[in-house]
Amino acid sequence: MGHAIEEVLKRPLITEKSSVQASNEHKFTFEVPCWATKNHVKEAFAKFFPEHKVSKVNMGKIFGKARRSRKGYTKPVDGKKAIVTAEGPHIDYFPEV
Repeated sequence: MGHAIEEVLKRPLITEKSSVQASNEHKFTFEVPCWATKNHVKEAFAKFFPEHKVSKVNMGKIFGKARRSRKGYTKPVDGKKAIVTAEGPHIDYFPEV
């Protein structure tokens, strides 16, 4: 079963830490599916941002936090994130603002 390259970068993860890393260190953080590898992320980033040169990709797990509900505790599905270090101009996550 093949996966499309468009499915790899789900959305940018925008936190205080990732915003500082994006502006100072050119590290951009994205949520990716659990099946994605570093090569998948590198290819997808190169397709969506051709003016950037990817130098490094770091991967990490996002653990779902257990939440209390009326029926007990629910645990969301774990996820995966990718931190892409790239050379090039700054990526504007919110161009309309």
